[in-house]
Amino acid sequence: MGLVHSNEHATLDEEFLSIDYVPAFQIFPSSRESQVIYVLLKVALGKDRRSAPRTPLNIALVLDQSSSMRGEKLYALKAAARRLVDELAPGDYFSLVSFNDRATVVVGCQKVTSKETIKQHIDSIDARGGTELANGLYTGITEMKGATEHTSLNFLLLLTDGQTYGDAERCIQLGQEASRQKITIHAMGVGIDWNEDLLDTVVNQCGGNTEYIASADKIMSVFLKKIKDLRDTVTPVSNLRFELAPQFRLKQVHRVSPLIAELPALDISSDAVEYNLGQLALHTRYTLLLEMVVSNTVPGVLPVGNVRLAFQPAGTENPNIQFKMALGLSFSENTAGITIDPEVRSLIEKVTAFRLQAKAWQDIAQGDIKSGTQRLTAVSTRLLNIGEKELANQVLQEIRNLEQRGTVSSGGRKRIKYGTRGLANETE
Repeated sequence: MGLVHSNEHATLDEEFLSIDYVPAFQIFPSSRESQVIYVLLKVALGKDRRSAPRTPLNIALVLDQSSSMRGEKLYALKAAARRLVDELAPGDYFSLVSFNDRATVVVGCQKVTSKETIKQHIDSIDARGGTELANGLYTGITEMKGATEHTSLNFLLLLTDGQTYGDAERCIQLGQEASRQKITIHAMGVGIDWNEDLLDTVVNQCGGNTEYIASADKIMSVFLKKIKDLRDTVTPVSNLRFELAPQFRLKQVHRVSPLIAELPALDISSDAVEYNLGQLALHTRYTLLLEMVVSNTVPGVLPVGNVRLAFQPAGTENPNIQFKMALGLSFSENTAGITIDPEVRSLIEKVTAFRLQAKAWQDIAQGDIKSGTQRLTAVSTRLLNIGEKELANQVLQEIRNLEQRGTVSSGGRKRIKYGTRGLANETE
């Protein structure tokens, strides 16, 4: 639907990137009154035909070695870390930091030349002591600085299984420092005892995400998927700019896939608003749900405005590549027989479930058990409507916990939070 490229690099084509949109209705009712409308925006990255050499990765593993990691978790973590090293290329940079109540540089930042030597260092990690997350983050970021001038693909992979005490504010500040150093932190929590709210806050400072790993036997698959995604990264940062006609206003923008999240506005002016879409990777679809308010619509096709996607591919010194698309929507006085697009309807349900559960936890934390229970009941209904029976049953179990004990289980909360966040996950 009306895709226009501007300032396009010569080696990029539509097999590399495509943008399209799907309105909730093919024809919306025209009205003088304000109405809320939904539009899906789809960005897909496919084949990369760039002839430039592959951009090296700068990877730091920051791994919890506290006493709670002893046994199966540490064994699985070491195996996953060794396998991740196998997936690195000779030109990549790697560092490894372990932490308990202090941080240890196990492998200093270096080009990957001897994988076997790195693996021997991984095997030397043992579990003991407490958990002070900030020490691990600080040391990992410091190590990574040795290679940030050589690549724009800088990723700190943090794994922990427990609570950190007394350093939460410093952890958040280190997330901000990572952003200033153009480092993205991706966090992984194993089991049920780690603080998901803190890790989410830390990674949100620098464009990363948090992953829930239910058990030790899942660590390997999560590590392998993570390194594949990082290898496929085209750019660590991308921006979406909406330039809208006067009668249209963006109310909310949610990224729906790969993971559901509300996108905060970076810059707002009288006729435009900009959002950080974040990291873009090959073979991945990025779907956004746009919630707009429109007023004073008349019959016909109304121009909504332009969408601009801008990013600088890793490994190039070219100015931002920009892809521009014009949006237009149809309005009519007669919309009889027009039904909502089934994909849009499904994604609205999924985003609503995610938003409701987030508000439910806020209610419960503030002591409003009644409101939290009502919101969770609405979440379970929506999950059943879209066929997510197992996750709906988990929500119902936590409702029973609230009714019987006045609290929810840590594991149940994580399964619901990260389960609803991934409802629309899709990769090519």
